Amino acid sequence: MEWINDLSQNARDVMEALGNFGPTVHALNREVKGYAMDADTGDCGKQYYTSNDLRKIASACDEVANWLDRRAEQAS
Repeated sequence: MEWINDLSQNARDVMEALGNFGPTVHALNREVKGYAMDADTGDCGKQYYTSNDLRKIASACDEVANWLDRRAEQAS
């Protein structure tokens, strides 16, 4: 399986925008590695997300998007 061939450009762009995430070498770990800022120190460091972590992130993003839509509808 190849990251560049198996994922849409949109998926790759989002992973890059989130912190230059890409698959780790160990397929059985089900992880991507990228970089994130530490909220406490402001330092940037390595961040790993499992497939379950990514599903939680996607669910949270969908929830926030729905909330933004509801808020906009109430404001109009």
